[in-house]
Amino acid sequence: MTTPASSASTGQPTASASALMLKFASGPIVALLLYVLPYEGVPPEGRVALGVFGWMVMWWMARPVPWAVASIIPLILFPMLNVMSVGATVALYGQNIFFWIWGTILMGYAMDRHGLAKRFALWFMSLKWVNGSANRTAFGFMLVTGLISMMLSDAATVAVMIPVAVSLVAFIRTVQPQESKGRSNFGAFLALGALYGSVAGGTATIAGIPHNALSVALLEQLTGRSLGWFEWMFAGVPVFVVLLLVFYWVLRFFLPPEFKVVPGGSAFLEEERRKLGPLSAGERSTLFVFAMMVTLFVLPALFDLTLGADNPVTAWAQRGLNLYVVPPVILLLLFSTPVNWRQGQFVLGWRDAVAHTPWDIMILVTAATGVMDALVDFHFVELAGGAVAGLGLGSVSMAFVASGVVAFSTNLISGVAATSFFGGIFIPAAAQVGLNPATMAILIPNAAVGIALPWAGASCGTAFATGQIEMKDMIRIGLVATLIFAFTTAAVHLVLAPFL
Repeated sequence: MTTPASSASTGQPTASASALMLKFASGPIVALLLYVLPYEGVPPEGRVALGVFGWMVMWWMARPVPWAVASIIPLILFPMLNVMSVGATVALYGQNIFFWIWGTILMGYAMDRHGLAKRFALWFMSLKWVNGSANRTAFGFMLVTGLISMMLSDAATVAVMIPVAVSLVAFIRTVQPQESKGRSNFGAFLALGALYGSVAGGTATIAGIPHNALSVALLEQLTGRSLGWFEWMFAGVPVFVVLLLVFYWVLRFFLPPEFKVVPGGSAFLEEERRKLGPLSAGERSTLFVFAMMVTLFVLPALFDLTLGADNPVTAWAQRGLNLYVVPPVILLLLFSTPVNWRQGQFVLGWRDAVAHTPWDIMILVTAATGVMDALVDFHFVELAGGAVAGLGLGSVSMAFVASGVVAFSTNLISGVAATSFFGGIFIPAAAQVGLNPATMAILIPNAAVGIALPWAGASCGTAFATGQIEMKDMIRIGLVATLIFAFTTAAVHLVLAPFL
């Protein structure tokens, strides 16, 4: 009797090989489908550009190759298929957003590396109105997570806060043995609270998550409207506050803590703060750079309020301290602000910074922005916007449809891909139906964060990796939270749209 030949011996592709081949094929297939679809008034070059963009998005989703590699497809196909010259194609990648992401991400990493973010979190959690009650502790944990996430990426914030949550749960189990068996609601509450709190905080400022800045760039490309730091916060902060409250009550409904008072919580937090000691040289230097960043972001608005828009100093600040100028300044300060002069140590060293720079995300965002430039030139965005407008959606229904589609799809595709694709469609469509396009430009990245699936992104994976929550519970609660998230985000933006 002989055994069946293995797939390796027969030369047949294994299941994993077949899946990989399908992932590779998905990009060209989508590109071909997008090319042959009928479009009125679009030249062949425009069809190719859209097909290439679809190819990039599919490979960003399926990931047969790294994001950055998929992002250079236009560099190959645009000149080869006569869409653009080599020089014009390379110019698409010269986007301001590259240095924006680099500066803000490294600022967040410096805060984490030198312990400044953890010190702030422990200080806040030790406040009397937060400490003691299980519900207040859980809400305070979400609030401080959200506040940190205003300046750090959601993934970095979760990475900072999850160790605090795990340590707190472990401490409770040492002083309350009956909580040591299995998973606890309180532990699951904190794990998802870190995720949901970071998502809420990421909506508040342009620096909250990388694709916030991408949407600002799209708005300027598609409508000519620039969006400032405080203009974003005018809508973003109310969304943050409402989402934080909504997420808290969702978690409290599904995961009510087993105890009313956190056992030994005060002693744990005080001990953790004591271990930190006084501010280190690294923390002081990092705090200086962070303060400079906030100051540079605020100065143009302060000059406008105190000196008036026509004052030459105000005009210089608006031009010389443009939103995209600040991150390169921060980069310079991070690498030149000393921590120890004698040893030649600075807030960040080059090797350390290179290792923690998200090159793949930066190249992906830059490529998405550049290809959107090409689609604008070929009038594809106006065509897509008109198609959405032709669905008969009004300003109200469009806001809810956009928020829902983006929020649920981002559990399957990256937030950057969702923002670049849906932003190119809904931002111009909003203008056609009478909805403020700046409102849509903030709404889309606000909703473009997956929270339902453990593999929806680094933040979800980190929260799930704590072992504090079952997968079925994360998905079940996450789907409900996503639905409420999408509805709430759209509702708040509709209320604020006339004032933005």
